[in-house]
Amino acid sequence: MLLAFSKYHGLGNDFAFVDARELDITFPGRLSQKLCDRYRGVGADGVLVWTGTLHEPEMTVVNADGGIAHMSGNALRCFVKHVLDRHLPQQNMLDVQTGIGAMHCVATRDQNGSVVTVTVRMGNVRTPPVVIPVALALAEPDAPVQLRERAVTLTALQLDDPHVVTFDPLGEAERAAIAPLLEHHPALPEPANVAFAQLLPGGPPRMQVDVYARGAGWTTGSGTGALAAAIVAVESGRMPRDREIAVKLKGGWVSVKVGDDNGATMRGPAVHVYDGEIHIPRLLAGEA
Repeated sequence: MLLAFSKYHGLGNDFAFVDARELDITFPGRLSQKLCDRYRGVGADGVLVWTGTLHEPEMTVVNADGGIAHMSGNALRCFVKHVLDRHLPQQNMLDVQTGIGAMHCVATRDQNGSVVTVTVRMGNVRTPPVVIPVALALAEPDAPVQLRERAVTLTALQLDDPHVVTFDPLGEAERAAIAPLLEHHPALPEPANVAFAQLLPGGPPRMQVDVYARGAGWTTGSGTGALAAAIVAVESGRMPRDREIAVKLKGGWVSVKVGDDNGATMRGPAVHVYDGEIHIPRLLAGEA
């Protein structure tokens, strides 16, 4: 059986899009893991599964590890681009049912009629931000058996999925060492996405955010990670409320605005890469 798919990315956060409206296939688990394999499959951070109907679409995001993500800003933008470009070329708005409910999306098209950016009303914070100081035992680079303690101040909040944000000044090596530890830290009720944030000087409100996504690892772009960091920045007084905040991720920029109720909108790009087909039995056997 050949499975048709389309490859998209938002800020380098890439997905295999599958129209499953008429398919009798279960994607969470092994099939999604195989599709996302960068050496034996399509290669992606996750699979976007379209169910429902054309005018009432439902999106399921399956991470590379086979687990479900309730929602993803980058994924949603890619999903909206596919549906509008391929099926609703005269329409610029779309409501998509996600794991956290219906999301209202507004698209901007280029002169050729292709969707280039999507603005999403991301909804409110589900739990208030909570500051959690943690201490981590890290191995010294030149002496693996010698441990040192590193204190990190986290702010935890629940959006679509759990997130933790830190503004602590951490070097690249430290971030690499502590990111997986923070994802699964025992102080958290469940594994979380980890955002390392810092303010950028000069001009309008700007910040840089590097995200270690739960179930996927380091990512070039995480819309919800950028949103979580922006909300924490506003709540802590680091950034202004009700103004657009430019957030630099490894894959590019998104724009976030946080309102009085911590409801937020996010605007960012979505890019189609290519279309293809893959043989499912060979894929599952590791031969595709």
